[in-house]
Amino acid sequence: MTQFFYIASVLLFAGALLLGNELLHRRGVGAKYFLRPLALILALVAFIAYLWREPAIYNVRGLDMYSPFGDHMATTALAVLIYWFTHAGAFIAILSTFFEYKTLKNLAKFVVPITVLLDLIFVNVHMTAIIGASPFATFDIRHLLLAAQLAMTLAISGCHILRDGRTLPTKKEWGSFALALPFALICIMPCFVPQALFGFVDGSIELFDFSEAHRFVLYGAAVLPILIFHAIREKDVETKRFLMIYFSLGWMWVYLGRWVLSDFANPTSWPLHLCNTAMFLIPLCLIFRMQRLFNFCLFINVMGSAIAMFMAEDLGYVNAIATERVSYWLNHYAAFFMPLLLVALKIFKRPKFREWCWAVVAFTAYFFGILFINAWFSNYGDVDYFFLNSDYVAGKIGKWAENTRNITFSFNIGEMTLTFYPLYQFLFYLVYVGVFTVGVRFLYEFLFRAWDSAQDRRERERSFKMMKKDLAAFLGGKRINEPISGDSSPCIELKGFCKKYGSNKHYSVQNVSFKVTGGEIFGFLGPNGAGKSTIIKSMVGIQTITEGNIEICGFDVDKQAVQAKMNLGFVPDHYALYENLTGREYINYIADLYNVDAEYRTKTIEKYVERFQLTHSFDNQMKTYSHGMKQKITIMAALVHNPKVWILDEPLTGLDPTSIHEVKECMKEHAAAGNIVFFSSHIIDVVEKICDRIAIIKGGKLRACVRVADLEAKGIDLEQFYLKTTKQEYIDHTKEIEEAAQKAQAEASHV
Repeated sequence: MTQFFYIASVLLFAGALLLGNELLHRRGVGAKYFLRPLALILALVAFIAYLWREPAIYNVRGLDMYSPFGDHMATTALAVLIYWFTHAGAFIAILSTFFEYKTLKNLAKFVVPITVLLDLIFVNVHMTAIIGASPFATFDIRHLLLAAQLAMTLAISGCHILRDGRTLPTKKEWGSFALALPFALICIMPCFVPQALFGFVDGSIELFDFSEAHRFVLYGAAVLPILIFHAIREKDVETKRFLMIYFSLGWMWVYLGRWVLSDFANPTSWPLHLCNTAMFLIPLCLIFRMQRLFNFCLFINVMGSAIAMFMAEDLGYVNAIATERVSYWLNHYAAFFMPLLLVALKIFKRPKFREWCWAVVAFTAYFFGILFINAWFSNYGDVDYFFLNSDYVAGKIGKWAENTRNITFSFNIGEMTLTFYPLYQFLFYLVYVGVFTVGVRFLYEFLFRAWDSAQDRRERERSFKMMKKDLAAFLGGKRINEPISGDSSPCIELKGFCKKYGSNKHYSVQNVSFKVTGGEIFGFLGPNGAGKSTIIKSMVGIQTITEGNIEICGFDVDKQAVQAKMNLGFVPDHYALYENLTGREYINYIADLYNVDAEYRTKTIEKYVERFQLTHSFDNQMKTYSHGMKQKITIMAALVHNPKVWILDEPLTGLDPTSIHEVKECMKEHAAAGNIVFFSSHIIDVVEKICDRIAIIKGGKLRACVRVADLEAKGIDLEQFYLKTTKQEYIDHTKEIEEAAQKAQAEASHV
């Protein structure tokens, strides 16, 4: 095959594929029905071409040793890069047909054609790198395989260009493209590239026996996954899954480069070591979402690869960046950190105890299968999968471990002799399962908890920073202790307040707006479930606000919560007290929270103790109090710091007539001092006698907001007004009621 015929066949085949794609497209056949089968064929052809025979540049050292180009170092470097980029181009083209990512498509449209173009321009260099000197002197099956590979790679790229448009990427897309390109290339870099480009390094560098260099490489096993995690952790789960598929498939492809097809005819060369299996299992787990198989990798492969890295083999005089070394560490890095990384990125769920049990069962099947395979394949040559047939592991433990191999058991099957080391292999299994896998499970539990704790801390720190940023923007240059509106005088203001619980589609309270100013006693009425307690709990900061704003004395309840609460006193409908404390201890505790000075505190406490007739029980534990006495303590706690806004939710429940009278007097006195008293109640008579204004809410919506004096002046009975309002009949009744309702709406709109 001549160079011209080779180039022409690539271009003609690529053109035919593009024409076929276009014809199918015109007949309405989707791209996936053409491109995906083509990509699978490309993968098969590329695999055969890749492993047909060892490429001529496989053993190059430092660009001038064992090079098919002799001492032409620049040509050797070009050949290494072309060989590398050719596989990267095919890899990108194949994956671009299965994953709809803009950056991947851009790589397929702009990088892949360049790799094919380099192949065709430097066809003699590329073929020499693969076949050797004078690559076109005689026919080689790889001529056809590589021509087909390049043609299909180019066709897939051309199909993307034709089907996805010819427009150039945006500035943002170019940025993503520039970040993705190094990642896409490095993941597919052949293992021989470091030795080919840089040759030998210091021969004294040992990557075993915990030498300085060995420790440095071990540190990489911890640092690399952390870097990858932080680089992609903000992506969505499917994007992270794709990136890990690309990563794992790329490393698997690179790892396959240590074999040629003929090696698979020899069973002793099969990749059945525990760590070898991880290179093939992890891509399967990711592509087909195989959680159970992933659990095996997580519990078994991780520990096996960790042990292998710590007990790294002395490969004799093998350079630190030689192909064998790079392949060894590539294999064990992937087997070690990929499962951990997939859990950290939440691509796979954390396995529980049951999944661990199944992983142990799977390992048991693998272990006994390998025992039989070792014994069987030993008849074909030296085989030692999982180090079960040699003293490699035993030799690192001690003489006693080596002696366990002296007990053997053999039997014949036909002409085959199967030999086992029952004591050594049984102890090996017990130690691996009983110590390592059990230990791994508890280690994972510890790491998962530590991770959750760290993640929670990071989330809280990030949330806090975001809150500070939002608060600074909200305050607009004001200090946190300055009111966002007004001058901190007594005031309650709701602006379009809405509340929705959880994922509920319906609002519990919707678009409520009103304003209460100093000196008012404001009654809040409505039937059960109308939304009164929801609004009150949001006012005092117990519940979040879905939409709108609430301000207390000019401070935003959501953004300036502490400042708003310092101006509040709250009496809930269901109180909760520290009942092992005495009444005095509890009130002093609340006073401490509000920084009430000792002199004012003492004076205030004594006043309310006498008013509520608690003199003889105030120094007793509150668990001895009656319901009414506990209610009085709650009221005292709300008033001890003389709040500008006093909010009460059904405050008179459980009180005796005398106490009810005293509470009403406290309300009047507090409002007379220029403060606000805001309370909800079902006792209409009390509301009518002491309130200046009332608001009526039903179904989460404000139905009326009127002055009690205006109703009295027009001869409207509050109870009848309430009943008709909650029944939504008041609009049709009298002119006076209509005027009151219009006035309430106008006031709310003005606010």
